Amino acid sequence: MLPTKYIAFFFLSALFFEHATAHAQNSENATFGFDHDEADKLPVDWAAASGTWMIAADGTNKAMKQAGKNQGDSFNVCVQSKIKYQNLDMEVRIKPLEGKEDQGGGLVWRYQNIKNYYVARANPLENNLIIYKVVNGIRKEIKSTNVKIKIGEWYKLKVVMIGYTLDCYFNGDKLLNATDKSFPNAGQIGFWSKADAISLFDDLKVKKIH
Repeated sequence: MLPTKYIAFFFLSALFFEHATAHAQNSENATFGFDHDEADKLPVDWAAASGTWMIAADGTNKAMKQAGKNQGDSFNVCVQSKIKYQNLDMEVRIKPLEGKEDQGGGLVWRYQNIKNYYVARANPLENNLIIYKVVNGIRKEIKSTNVKIKIGEWYKLKVVMIGYTLDCYFNGDKLLNATDKSFPNAGQIGFWSKADAISLFDDLKVKKIH
């Protein structure tokens, strides 16, 4: 039988490996699950540009949560601070929880700063899916469509952008296609919601497209 100190070493090593693989990333691909992150805090290498972001429980699992109840045209943004993408394939699961002014949330990409980035979001309150660009702090719609969304249920949101062309998917179906030249360079990726929309974000997967 192995001595206690060796058993403890192997146990801690396994936990470290599990935590590391939950955030496996390189210059090509990245996957983010939050089950092994500490609750009520932001994970390492994530930054809240605006809003109140933290890890929160969802049953036996954990996810990233936007918990702030802001108002009006306040945009809640949380970005991954260490990696940047230009052409990408990015997907996340989102669960809208509540909100009177706004609901739901979305994905941010080619993020340059808090005033300049792309965002695609799905809103149960309005039952629509919209691609926006935020330029110098002003949000402008690029393209939209109606889609049925239920609050309290998980949905998948996916964005693929190559060059100036982008596609947006909802639960596996491509619903939007658009072209825009506002942000041609690589940028950070992250999560987004508006005003008092409280939502969970989980299982973020990003692939670099050459």
